[in-house]
Amino acid sequence: MSWWIQLIACGIAAASFSVLLHQPRSTILVSSLVSILGYSVFLLLKQSTLAYFLASLLIGICCELSARLMKRVATLFVTGAIVPLVPGVGLYRTMRFIVDGEYSDAVRTGAATLLGICGIAMAITISSVLFSAFWHRKANQRGASC
Repeated sequence: MSWWIQLIACGIAAASFSVLLHQPRSTILVSSLVSILGYSVFLLLKQSTLAYFLASLLIGICCELSARLMKRVATLFVTGAIVPLVPGVGLYRTMRFIVDGEYSDAVRTGAATLLGICGIAMAITISSVLFSAFWHRKANQRGASC
């Protein structure tokens, strides 16, 4: 499938999931754009385990910035934006291999899928922790100078 079709589908998926979760209308477009940005990094890095981590880190940072600028909670943006990156096909293939009795393929596919999921979780956590620590310190410095 062509890369630009994948990016359009990614934006539509992020927007659809955001609507499904009753996300405020003003945040849906931002979630979709952040998702497209992250997914483009994922495609450029050839969909590797590192690609999951770096794309999710970019999504996390962009969502944290968007949340601060729009005075919203970052979770609003992250939930919609991260959905196209979740390795659902890997989970499906792992289960299919188990059902078919192809256990070596199931282990290989399952391990790769779990690494991708762990990369996503670590990146979102790192971006959230770093951003909140930086933002909290900056707010404390402003309060002390007044």
